[in-house]
Amino acid sequence: MKWLTALALGAGLGFLLPMMLGGQGGAWMTNWTKWGTIHPLPGSPGLLFSVPLALGAALAFRLFFNWHSR
Repeated sequence: MKWLTALALGAGLGFLLPMMLGGQGGAWMTNWTKWGTIHPLPGSPGLLFSVPLALGAALAFRLFFNWHSR
């Protein structure tokens, strides 16, 4: 897996998971998981992006699929 693909999948997961767990008023922002989470659009009522989750997922995708393809 190429880095660009892994980063794209990680960014998608970085947006999707915080939103699935309730957005700004949900469980994501009331726990330790709020560390590293940013609000990309200030006027948006619930859009979140988790930088640590996106980078960690990209690294995990890259490591797993490169290991799995050998």
